[in-house]
Amino acid sequence: MFFPTLERIKSLADRYPSKTFTPKQFTHLLRMQFRDPQLRFTCGRDDIVVNKNFHIQGTYNPGDDEDNKPCISIGLMFSPRCRRVSFKDYDWNEMSFHIADTITHEYLHQYYCRQRGFEFGRGYRTNKLLRYSDTMKDYLGCEDEILAYSFNIASEMIVYKRHMVLTKVYRMYRRYFKQDRKVMLQLEKQTNKYIKRLELS
Repeated sequence: MFFPTLERIKSLADRYPSKTFTPKQFTHLLRMQFRDPQLRFTCGRDDIVVNKNFHIQGTYNPGDDEDNKPCISIGLMFSPRCRRVSFKDYDWNEMSFHIADTITHEYLHQYYCRQRGFEFGRGYRTNKLLRYSDTMKDYLGCEDEILAYSFNIASEMIVYKRHMVLTKVYRMYRRYFKQDRKVMLQLEKQTNKYIKRLELS
Protein backbone atom coordinates (compact mmCIF):
# COMPACT_ATOMS: atom_id res chain seq x y z
CA MET A 1 0.00 0.00 0.00
CA PHE A 2 2.75 2.46 0.91
CA PHE A 3 4.50 2.83 -2.45
CA PRO A 4 1.32 3.19 -4.57
CA THR A 5 0.07 5.78 -2.07
CA LEU A 6 3.37 7.65 -2.19
CA GLU A 7 3.46 7.74 -6.00
CA ARG A 8 -0.19 8.81 -6.25
CA ILE A 9 0.38 11.75 -3.90
CA LYS A 10 3.68 12.73 -5.53
CA SER A 11 2.01 12.84 -8.95
CA LEU A 12 -0.27 15.69 -7.86
CA ALA A 13 2.57 18.21 -8.26
CA ASP A 14 2.94 17.19 -11.92
CA ARG A 15 -0.80 17.21 -12.53
CA TYR A 16 -1.33 20.64 -10.96
CA PRO A 17 2.01 22.44 -11.38
CA SER A 18 0.77 26.02 -11.14
CA LYS A 19 -2.76 25.79 -9.74
CA THR A 20 -3.48 27.36 -6.35
CA PHE A 21 -5.92 26.04 -3.77
CA THR A 22 -7.52 27.15 -0.55
CA PRO A 23 -6.36 24.90 2.33
CA LYS A 24 -9.78 23.23 2.27
CA GLN A 25 -9.57 22.58 -1.50
CA PHE A 26 -6.03 21.28 -1.09
CA THR A 27 -7.16 18.85 1.63
CA HIS A 28 -10.10 17.72 -0.50
CA LEU A 29 -7.79 17.06 -3.46
CA LEU A 30 -5.70 14.74 -1.30
CA ARG A 31 -8.82 12.95 -0.09
CA MET A 32 -9.95 12.35 -3.67
CA GLN A 33 -6.87 10.18 -4.28
CA PHE A 34 -8.38 7.43 -2.11
CA ARG A 35 -11.47 5.29 -2.56
CA ASP A 36 -11.78 3.93 0.98
CA PRO A 37 -15.01 5.31 2.53
CA GLN A 38 -13.55 4.70 6.00
CA LEU A 39 -10.76 7.21 5.36
CA ARG A 40 -11.47 10.89 5.93
CA PHE A 41 -9.39 14.04 5.62
CA THR A 42 -10.03 17.15 7.66
CA CYS A 43 -8.70 20.68 7.30
CA GLY A 44 -8.01 22.73 10.42
CA ARG A 45 -6.23 25.84 11.61
CA ASP A 46 -3.60 26.20 14.32
CA ASP A 47 -1.66 29.27 15.46
CA ILE A 48 1.55 27.28 15.83
CA VAL A 49 1.69 26.72 12.05
CA VAL A 50 3.39 29.52 10.13
CA ASN A 51 3.25 30.81 6.55
CA LYS A 52 1.96 28.18 4.09
CA ASN A 53 3.23 25.18 6.02
CA PHE A 54 0.87 22.50 7.29
CA HIS A 55 1.10 19.85 9.97
CA ILE A 56 -0.25 16.33 9.48
CA GLN A 57 -2.10 14.37 12.16
CA GLY A 58 -3.50 10.86 11.99
CA THR A 59 -5.88 8.88 14.20
CA TYR A 60 -7.61 5.50 14.08
CA ASN A 61 -10.78 4.65 16.02
CA PRO A 62 -11.48 0.89 16.37
CA GLY A 63 -14.99 1.50 17.71
CA ASP A 64 -15.98 3.36 14.55
CA ASP A 65 -14.25 0.67 12.49
CA GLU A 66 -16.32 -2.05 14.16
CA ASP A 67 -19.46 -0.05 13.34
CA ASN A 68 -18.28 0.33 9.73
CA LYS A 69 -18.01 4.11 10.05
CA PRO A 70 -15.14 6.34 8.90
CA CYS A 71 -12.40 5.34 11.33
CA ILE A 72 -9.12 6.69 9.94
CA SER A 73 -8.77 10.45 10.06
CA ILE A 74 -5.95 12.45 8.50
CA GLY A 75 -5.91 16.09 9.57
CA LEU A 76 -4.04 18.89 7.82
CA MET A 77 -3.47 21.90 10.07
CA PHE A 78 -2.74 25.24 8.40
CA SER A 79 -2.00 28.70 9.73
CA PRO A 80 -5.13 30.81 10.38
CA ARG A 81 -3.62 33.41 8.04
CA CYS A 82 -3.00 31.03 5.14
CA ARG A 83 -5.35 31.78 2.23
CA ARG A 84 -4.04 29.87 -0.80
CA VAL A 85 -1.33 27.28 -1.42
CA SER A 86 0.23 25.50 -4.39
CA PHE A 87 2.47 22.48 -4.73
CA LYS A 88 5.36 24.83 -5.50
CA ASP A 89 5.16 26.07 -1.91
CA TYR A 90 6.56 22.76 -0.63
CA ASP A 91 9.29 20.23 -1.10
CA TRP A 92 6.57 17.97 -2.45
CA ASN A 93 8.66 14.80 -2.55
CA GLU A 94 9.29 15.13 1.17
CA MET A 95 5.71 16.11 2.01
CA SER A 96 4.36 13.23 -0.10
CA PHE A 97 6.50 10.83 1.89
CA HIS A 98 5.28 12.25 5.19
CA ILE A 99 1.61 12.05 4.13
CA ALA A 100 1.92 8.50 2.77
CA ASP A 101 3.83 7.45 5.89
CA THR A 102 1.15 8.89 8.19
CA ILE A 103 -1.68 7.22 6.27
CA THR A 104 0.09 3.84 6.28
CA HIS A 105 0.78 4.20 10.01
CA GLU A 106 -2.96 4.51 10.69
CA TYR A 107 -3.87 1.63 8.37
CA LEU A 108 -1.43 -0.54 10.31
CA HIS A 109 -3.28 0.35 13.51
CA GLN A 110 -6.46 -0.76 11.76
CA TYR A 111 -4.89 -4.01 10.55
CA TYR A 112 -3.59 -5.08 13.96
CA CYS A 113 -6.68 -3.96 15.87
CA ARG A 114 -8.91 -5.91 13.52
CA GLN A 115 -6.83 -9.02 14.15
CA ARG A 116 -7.59 -8.62 17.87
CA GLY A 117 -11.31 -8.09 17.39
CA PHE A 118 -11.11 -4.28 17.28
CA GLU A 119 -9.05 -4.10 20.46
CA PHE A 120 -5.87 -2.14 21.08
CA GLY A 121 -2.75 -4.07 22.07
CA ARG A 122 -0.79 -4.17 25.31
CA GLY A 123 0.32 -1.07 27.13
CA TYR A 124 3.92 -0.30 28.01
CA ARG A 125 3.81 -0.75 31.81
CA THR A 126 0.84 -3.11 32.10
CA ASN A 127 -1.22 -5.40 29.90
CA LYS A 128 -3.89 -2.70 29.94
CA LEU A 129 -3.32 -0.25 27.11
CA LEU A 130 -2.21 3.19 28.24
CA ARG A 131 -2.46 4.66 24.76
CA TYR A 132 -3.56 8.10 25.86
CA SER A 133 -1.70 8.29 29.15
CA ASP A 134 0.21 11.31 30.36
CA THR A 135 3.70 10.38 29.19
CA MET A 136 5.25 9.94 25.76
CA LYS A 137 7.00 6.86 27.08
CA ASP A 138 3.69 5.11 27.79
CA TYR A 139 2.40 6.15 24.37
CA LEU A 140 5.45 5.11 22.35
CA GLY A 141 6.05 1.95 24.36
CA CYS A 142 2.62 0.40 23.79
CA GLU A 143 2.36 -2.52 21.39
CA ASP A 144 0.36 -0.68 18.73
CA GLU A 145 2.79 2.20 18.38
CA ILE A 146 5.84 -0.08 18.21
CA LEU A 147 4.13 -2.04 15.42
CA ALA A 148 3.24 1.12 13.46
CA TYR A 149 6.30 3.27 14.13
CA SER A 150 8.64 0.46 13.14
CA PHE A 151 7.10 0.70 9.68
CA ASN A 152 7.91 4.43 9.61
CA ILE A 153 11.53 3.56 10.35
CA ALA A 154 11.59 0.97 7.56
CA SER A 155 10.02 3.31 5.00
CA GLU A 156 12.53 6.08 5.77
CA MET A 157 15.39 3.58 5.45
CA ILE A 158 14.17 2.41 2.04
CA VAL A 159 13.14 5.74 0.52
CA TYR A 160 16.06 7.81 1.81
CA LYS A 161 18.62 4.98 1.98
CA ARG A 162 19.39 5.70 5.64
CA HIS A 163 20.73 3.42 8.32
CA MET A 164 18.17 2.50 10.96
CA VAL A 165 19.86 4.46 13.75
CA LEU A 166 19.77 7.65 11.64
CA THR A 167 16.02 7.67 11.03
CA LYS A 168 13.85 10.21 12.83
CA VAL A 169 11.61 7.70 14.57
CA TYR A 170 14.46 5.47 15.73
CA ARG A 171 16.21 8.48 17.27
CA MET A 172 12.95 9.46 18.99
CA TYR A 173 12.60 5.96 20.49
CA ARG A 174 16.21 5.90 21.57
CA ARG A 175 15.70 9.19 23.39
CA TYR A 176 12.88 7.69 25.48
CA PHE A 177 14.01 4.05 25.74
CA LYS A 178 17.78 4.23 25.89
CA GLN A 179 17.66 2.26 29.15
CA ASP A 180 14.96 -0.16 27.98
CA ARG A 181 16.63 -2.58 25.61
CA LYS A 182 13.49 -4.72 25.37
CA VAL A 183 11.52 -1.99 23.61
CA MET A 184 14.40 -1.17 21.28
CA LEU A 185 14.82 -4.83 20.34
CA GLN A 186 11.09 -5.12 19.59
CA LEU A 187 11.31 -2.01 17.43
CA GLU A 188 14.36 -3.26 15.54
CA LYS A 189 12.90 -6.75 15.01
CA GLN A 190 9.64 -5.40 13.61
CA THR A 191 11.47 -2.86 11.44
CA ASN A 192 13.52 -5.62 9.85
CA LYS A 193 10.31 -7.54 9.04
CA TYR A 194 8.90 -4.48 7.27
CA ILE A 195 12.16 -3.92 5.41
CA LYS A 196 11.89 -7.38 3.86
CA ARG A 197 8.28 -6.75 2.84
CA LEU A 198 9.04 -3.33 1.35
CA GLU A 199 11.97 -4.68 -0.62
CA LEU A 200 9.65 -7.24 -2.20
CA SER A 201 7.01 -4.66 -3.15
